[in-house]
Amino acid sequence: MSRSSRAPAGPLPTSGDLTVTALYTSATWSWAGLPSAELFATSQARWVFRLTNGALELAQWLQPGRPLPSLRHSLAQRHHMFDRLFQEWDGQQVLELAAGLSRRGAWASADPSCYYLELDLPHVLATKESLLGRSAAGRRVLARANLQRVAADLSVELPSPGIDRDRPLLILAEGLLMYLDADQQASLWRRVHRLLSEGAGGRFIFDLVPSIEQPRPSMVGEALGRAMKHFTGGRGFAADERSRSDILAGLQHAGFTSVKLHEPSTTPPRWNLPHLDRPTQALLFDGTVGP
Repeated sequence: MSRSSRAPAGPLPTSGDLTVTALYTSATWSWAGLPSAELFATSQARWVFRLTNGALELAQWLQPGRPLPSLRHSLAQRHHMFDRLFQEWDGQQVLELAAGLSRRGAWASADPSCYYLELDLPHVLATKESLLGRSAAGRRVLARANLQRVAADLSVELPSPGIDRDRPLLILAEGLLMYLDADQQASLWRRVHRLLSEGAGGRFIFDLVPSIEQPRPSMVGEALGRAMKHFTGGRGFAADERSRSDILAGLQHAGFTSVKLHEPSTTPPRWNLPHLDRPTQALLFDGTVGP
């Protein structure tokens, strides 16, 4: 999909429907030209994308000489990293937590040997299905038996219908952990570990840049944060003083046998990661649970 192409407006997201961050990320996947992103494109997402980028450019102008990480380039790199890890994984089962408007399930399930399960809140899944229903290509995605969507409150349950317990499972959580405080993260890690250990094992990959590594927000950044809280019903990013080492220790305490870190500057050349000439910030944790 070209950057100038038009997409149906679709249902208007509100604070009780989709968050501004979900709209921004869906527009980022379209801007980055990722396959299947056009299925979820809306004029509202493009509007959020342009407005947010304008505010961030203003924030950079107010802090000359201190290059801030580019949000859209960071998110594009993050999404590419998740895709590469998925492509290089040997298993054929994927569970994506808080899938939102991620295009990965629609893209990955084109391979009929891959079973892809998306979990999110009911209204998010309803909106996603509505967007897919706008086009013939989207309706073909909806008809795939190997792509399923299940409503769930991830704070209390991790349903896994259709998952074969005798085969390893890949669990992905993109853009979720930064909303959870340390206790909520630890609870999720324990439940993910339990799900993997009760089956044939697998991997859990999520992104999380420690708060202490993030640049201090400018006045514009703080205003963006307040706006995000307004549109998400008061929900902002959780912040604490934990380091990477602290997070690694927490994952090991939850039972993960090994944990790898992935960030743009250390990705292998074969991944062909885009935007390496831009100031970006992304960090993925990749934990393994044996059978």
